[in-house]
Order: sequence, then C-alpha cells, then structure tokens
Amino acid sequence: MHVLSNIKLVHLKLKNFLGVRDFEFSPEGENCSVFGDTGTGKSSLFTAFTWHLCGKDSRGRQDFEIKTLDEDNNPVHGLEHEVEAVLNVDGKALILKKSYYEKWTKKRGSAEKQFTGHTTDYYL
Repeated sequence: MHVLSNIKLVHLKLKNFLGVRDFEFSPEGENCSVFGDTGTGKSSLFTAFTWHLCGKDSRGRQDFEIKTLDEDNNPVHGLEHEVEAVLNVDGKALILKKSYYEKWTKKRGSAEKQFTGHTTDYYL
C-alpha cells in the first residue's frame, strides 16, 4: 500500500464561487499566509479549497450556499461555480476540478425550462 507523504498546493482557481467571479492563487507549493481586511475573501479562499476536496466549508458544514448572490442575497441563476486545484503529490502534478451548476429542464408541452436541481461534476 502506497501512503501519500507529500501534498502541496501549487495553484487554486475560483470561478463564481461565493461571489468571487474569477480569482487565482498560486502559492507554488510553498508555505504561505493570506492576509486582508474583513470581507476581502480570505475565508472564501479557504472554503473553496475545503469544498473542492471535502465538500464542506471552512467550518466543516456540508449545507452551505456556494452560489454568487445578488444585492438582495438571492442566488444568481445560470452560473457555473468551479474550483480547480493543481496539487503536487509526491513530486507529480495532479489537477482536480469540481464544478457545480443548476439543471434546467424543458418538460414536454412546456414553453419554458424549469429548475430541476443541481449537478456536481468532478474532473481528474
């Protein structure tokens, strides 16, 4: 049995995640600290990483809203929410991507599509 002994974050990319439209973070496998004022996205960055790997937010909750919200705190529909990570695992690059989006289905006889749930896709 092979045990992973060394995992490093090389790059993290967020798209429409917790209101972050597009952001890239590149620690290049080095130790780093993230600093900023309240509300600048530090927790969102960490939540993106934990959701990507574990399906939970930075507080360990599975039931949380990752969608971008409008000015009235309602989810913006039709956006694809993605987090992509490049990891260095025992000296080899591993690219993982997780995508969350709404499913809209047009039922027979209906003129408009109806929201029918969410889909999460995983890419390796």
